[in-house]
Amino acid sequence: MTVREMKQEDREMVQSFFDNMSERSASFFNVNNGNQKRTMEFFENGKKDHKFFVIADDAEIIALSFIWDIDTSVPWFGIAVNDKYQGRGIGKMLIEGVFSYLRENRYGGLILRTSVNNIPAQRLYEKCGFERMGTHSSGEYLYIKRWKEND
Repeated sequence: MTVREMKQEDREMVQSFFDNMSERSASFFNVNNGNQKRTMEFFENGKKDHKFFVIADDAEIIALSFIWDIDTSVPWFGIAVNDKYQGRGIGKMLIEGVFSYLRENRYGGLILRTSVNNIPAQRLYEKCGFERMGTHSSGEYLYIKRWKEND
């Protein structure tokens, strides 16, 4: 499995990824279908200030992530892993792939927010070097990852 940028040919698999997301996963990653709408807009108009990454096989999207506001030095980040693949290190693999892209392109880091109830995601983010900065105005935890000299 490899991390790659999402492409136009992924449209049907991405739609299926969101359609098959469990209620629990959707409650964390796709509140009010917001992330789905933004992701599907990529296929309509390219979303110039967004970048999307996936891990996929020939039949389905296994994991999907985005960075938004890519014209800033520390863009927003989001990630979701297909329910049947969770707990297998795929989220970490995708995060590391996004980190590589960002370091190569001289970004300063990433920022994200996550539900206070999404303990598995919090563990993953902290394992990948994100630091909890506090609580966002939405009530979610706010995390940041900044590159260090040895990253």
